[in-house]
Amino acid sequence: MTTKKTNNDINLGEDFYNVTITKEGFLTIPKAVLKKLGLTNASKAKLILREDRVELLANIHSLAKVYIEPTSKCNLACKTCIRNNWDEPMGEMDIKIFDRLVEQLKDFEDVQSVMFGGFGEPTYHKDILYMIGRIKSLGLKVEMVTNGTLLDEKFINGLIENRLDTLWVSFDGVNVDNFEDVRKGANFNQIVNSLRYLEKANEGSSHKIEVGIAFVVTKGNVNDLKKIPHLAWRVGAKKISVSNVLPYDRGMREQMLYEDIVSIDPMIYASVEPMINIPRIPINNITQEALCSLFKFNHNISLLSHRLNISTQTCKFIKERCTFIRWDGKVVPCMGLLHSYTTYIHDFERCIDAYILGDITAISLKDIWNSEEYLSFREKVDAFDFSPCHSCGGCDNLQSNKEDCFGNIFPVCGACLWAHGFIQCP
Repeated sequence: MTTKKTNNDINLGEDFYNVTITKEGFLTIPKAVLKKLGLTNASKAKLILREDRVELLANIHSLAKVYIEPTSKCNLACKTCIRNNWDEPMGEMDIKIFDRLVEQLKDFEDVQSVMFGGFGEPTYHKDILYMIGRIKSLGLKVEMVTNGTLLDEKFINGLIENRLDTLWVSFDGVNVDNFEDVRKGANFNQIVNSLRYLEKANEGSSHKIEVGIAFVVTKGNVNDLKKIPHLAWRVGAKKISVSNVLPYDRGMREQMLYEDIVSIDPMIYASVEPMINIPRIPINNITQEALCSLFKFNHNISLLSHRLNISTQTCKFIKERCTFIRWDGKVVPCMGLLHSYTTYIHDFERCIDAYILGDITAISLKDIWNSEEYLSFREKVDAFDFSPCHSCGGCDNLQSNKEDCFGNIFPVCGACLWAHGFIQCP
């Protein structure tokens, strides 16, 4: 027999289950847990044994989250945006393509959520409210990331009526000057006031929209990090996602905060360093220098025996069982391969080519997801046996994602800034 227990005092995003082990040593996993992990009787499951616990990993071949890019167009020209060096045509999803996608999503039993995002501004699509409502009609969780400039009262009421679950708003500054310097054409106070209106509208509605802040940190705005909690309180945000900048030219490369660690592979260092287990320690004038040095030069640290894992050589999009549908109906496995663009690692210009696995206007999403090519790609990236291009001194292979020194061919992920924990998406 299994019973579920939730920590109601602190929202840790975790559910706890009391389970019973039989005399034969079998453990019965609740059906709700198996469904959430995409595990069936025929699935191969991976189990990790820790010192004090066991982790049952999700089935990477079960689709759980779909990113939909309604448009690659945007009403702003932000300094930090990769779209500044594109030569791709801009476009928006035809409503017929979207309706076809909705019907195809019905073929998946394990899909739990949809994120409207990508490299464009979702609210710039004239039918975005309709899109949100149609996805909600499938019983899925719906999120959206936005620059917030088009969030007037009418639009916000439409989001509530169509039952959006989470609204991520991009803030790359906590005041007018810093914010508007990065986001050309945006009005900081207008966006703050819109979110305060949303907070009041939530109070009078049976459906609540949770607000999150997406913050891209650079050398120019790093000091704003300490003020983000206050901004979150001001606009009613419950969570904050911080990412480094994706450098698309030499100017953005100079704004990177992580260049001095991009050549370090923490997995290698952690394998030879002793485990350092620290207690709760206050961060103040007495401790900050010592703690900063400890974390800078050691990669094998735990807090009260809980490992402070550094996300490296692992793909969030594979682990979380995601797929991406571009505005033109093309299916792509991750944000890093969604479009073709130029980025920089060390002094090398790296040309990234998009990786298209299929087109939902020609073949169903389920057939694309279950194709041998897509299955093999997920297995390869999950194993992550790529050459460590991000920490290498550099060679001709670093100039593109075509091949690497280990013999892997397009697309190679050894230099992916998402996989090494420098870039992250909500």
